[in-house]
Order: sequence, then C-alpha cells, then structure tokens
Amino acid sequence: MRRILPLLALAACKAGVDYRAPEAAPRAEWSESTTVATPAEPIEAWWSTFQDPALDALVKAALAQNLDLELARARILEARAVRDAVAGGDDPRLDASAGYARTRRSANEGPSFGSREDDLFRAGFDARWELDLFGRIDAQVQAAQAGVEAAVEARRDVAVTLLGDLARAYVELRGAQRELAVARANLASQKDTLALTRGRFQAGLASDLDVARGESQVATTESALPALDAAQRVNVHKIGVLLGRDPGAFANELLLEARVPAAPAVIAAGLPADLLRRRADVRRAERELARECALSNAARAELYPRLSLAGSWGQRSTDGFELLDSGSNGWSLGASLVLPIFEAGVLKANVRAQEARQLQALVRWQKTVLQAQSEVEDALVNLARERERNTSLANALASQQRAVQLASDLFTKGLVDFFQVLDAQRAQFVIELELARSSTRAVANAVALYKALGGGWSVADQSEPVETANSEHPNARDD
Repeated sequence: MRRILPLLALAACKAGVDYRAPEAAPRAEWSESTTVATPAEPIEAWWSTFQDPALDALVKAALAQNLDLELARARILEARAVRDAVAGGDDPRLDASAGYARTRRSANEGPSFGSREDDLFRAGFDARWELDLFGRIDAQVQAAQAGVEAAVEARRDVAVTLLGDLARAYVELRGAQRELAVARANLASQKDTLALTRGRFQAGLASDLDVARGESQVATTESALPALDAAQRVNVHKIGVLLGRDPGAFANELLLEARVPAAPAVIAAGLPADLLRRRADVRRAERELARECALSNAARAELYPRLSLAGSWGQRSTDGFELLDSGSNGWSLGASLVLPIFEAGVLKANVRAQEARQLQALVRWQKTVLQAQSEVEDALVNLARERERNTSLANALASQQRAVQLASDLFTKGLVDFFQVLDAQRAQFVIELELARSSTRAVANAVALYKALGGGWSVADQSEPVETANSEHPNARDD
C-alpha cells in the first residue's frame, strides 16, 4: 500500500478543462415597434391572454395527455438511468461468488506422486475499485448529467411546440367557422338578389342574362363552402391528436361555432438577451455542448494511467466438507496500474474525434441562438404588418358595403344595369372573406410570436413528476 500512496497525489491532476457556457451578444432591442412588443417579461401562461375558456381547457388537457410529452418524459427517465449507471463506475464493486471445479494436472505439472486429479470448492467475496486519478469517470458522470438536463430542456421544447400548435389549430378552426359564416351570409344575400331578379325578369323588367349572372354568382359562392367546412374539420382532427385522443373525439363540441379569440393589443416580448435564457431549444443546445465538452475531457483522460485496487476474501478447499473450516480461509489484496503505451494512435484519434463533436455542438448552439432571434423578429414583423393589413381591409369593406347599397339603389331606379349590382356584391364577398382570413391570420401570428418567445414550459413543469434540471443530483447545474 505504501508504494501506491504516492500515486494518489496525482488525483488532483485533471486531464481536461473546466466547462464555461458560451455567451452571445444579441442586439439591445427588437427591430419592431414597441407598440407590438414592450420590454416587459412575457406572460408564461400566454394562452390566457386570449380570454377563451375553451382554449384554456384544451391546453390543460394537452399538457396532461399529449403523446409527444409522454415520449419526452420517457427519454428523461432513460437519461437519468444512464446517468446513474455511469455514476456507479466511481464506486467500489463487491461481488459474491461460489464455484466448483474438477481439474487434472498434466504429467509435466506439479509433483509426480499422488493423484493428478483434484476437486476445488470455493466461496467468498471479490472487491475492486478504480481510483479516478485523472477525472475520466467524473467527466463521464458530468456528461451523463448534462444529458439528463438536455432531455429536460428537450421536453420543455416539446411543450412549447405543443402549446403553439394547439393554439394555432384552435384559432384556425374558429377562423374557418368565421369564414363559413361570412360565406353563408353572402350566399343568403345573393339568393335574395337572385329571387328578386327572377321576379323582375318575369315582369319584363330584367333580362335572362341578369338571371344567369345571378345564378352563376350563387353557385360560385356555394362552391367555397365545402373547402371551408373541410378546413374546420381538419383542425378538429389536429386538436384531437394533440390531446392524445381519436381525431374526431371532440368534433361535437368544437364544431359548434364560436368566435375567433382576440389577441391582446400589446404583446410583451422582453429583451433579446432574455430570450436566450428562456428558449428551451437554446438551453438544450447549451446542455448538449456541455455534454460534449465533458466527453472530450473523458477522452483525454484515456491517455493517462488507470489505478485500480482489488481484494478478495473467501474459502477454498479441495474437500467440500472442509470448505467452512478456518483452515480454508484465504484473502488477497493488491493494486494494478495500466498505462497505455502503444495504441497505434487510436486514443489520440478518439480525442480529436470528440473535440470535433464538441465543435459541432458549439456551432449548433450558435445556429440555434440565431434561429431563435430570427423567429421572434419574423413573428413581430408578420404580426405588425397583418394588423395594418387588417385595418385597411376593414376600411375597404365599409366602402364596399356602401357601394353595394348605391348600386342597388341605382339599379332599382333603372340608372345602372344589373351587372353593376352583382359586381359590387362579388367584391364585397371577396373583401369580407379576406378580412375574416386576415383577422384569423393576425391572431395566428400572435400565437407564433408567443411560441417564438419560448414561453409556457414553466407551466408544463408544474405538473411534471420527473427530475428537472434543478435536481438534487450532486452534478446538477444551477439555472
């Protein structure tokens, strides 16, 4: 043992380098107007700002039942099990064993007298412990713990995606219902006009051409209804799957027409610097980088010696009835030192390969940061421009409604032909339908902004039973 003790002084020498999280330098503020985004912190339960109880209920059900979340939970459990298995490599091992063997010595082995055949009975304990002098096992544990934390962030990212997809499907469902209502209202108005035209034709006050044009317009409007009905049903199916249920499970409830939820006039987006600590995908990319850095340290440690202690105690005897006698006691204690001398460059090549993986992880983190900022900027621009477009369409609809009324009055007085009335009605329908779509798109863009801001995962964490990144594991990081 005294010969081993000097080697223990090497325990403070680590083969790798300490990990430091990378830093980004985002812009000071978003490029879009502060009327769309304010410096205030985003609301975590952002769907509640739409003030729609049905949406709130769907979100609650999705967080409890979504299958992608279940899959992400299972991956966390797997990562925890891997971490615990790796951490066990730093602890002493103790095995119990028992056995029997019948042996025959060769003629050139052992004494020439006596029987060359023997029985050997044995039972006892074997212990072994690798001293982690250069931090190989510790680095592997750190990598496994970072893997757990990355799995947690991956589940959070799944929750963010789920909330965004669910809210968008719900908004598009209500939008399709709104468009259906607009189309049906216009169809009813066009049918009334067609009935009036047929009456005037029978009275000799309108031509057959006027009737044909009216019938064509009614048929064209009717042709839009099936596609709008399909759109609402497709979104019902999406919602069913997101809730982990049969696609048509909620058809009876969701196909009842309801208003499109209204997004708040001002959406708090926080500052660009806040985004990097809030977005789960950025956090996951950073944890994956930490994992690769720890694995690089473990690969470097493979170049250094390994020191192991081993011992055994037990009973050995050629007579099974004497196995438990004190005379059968035996023990051993020793140490082994393994130093790689010639590995044909394999270990160094493994280090270079792992360092390349670490570089890839860093590049992925950088790309994730840029993508996160781009998604927020895009969502801000889309929301602002769609709201401007929505205002213009509302003004256009008001003017076109007045044009329809004027055309009808002039036609009644015989000052314009019927084509002017039909053209004014057609234009009104197009504008009204486009306004409904724009209103839906504006709300969907607000959902996209909330999703890009990365909020909502903390609400999902509240009911999460498995370990989070802030676990009590000794290698867990502090957020």
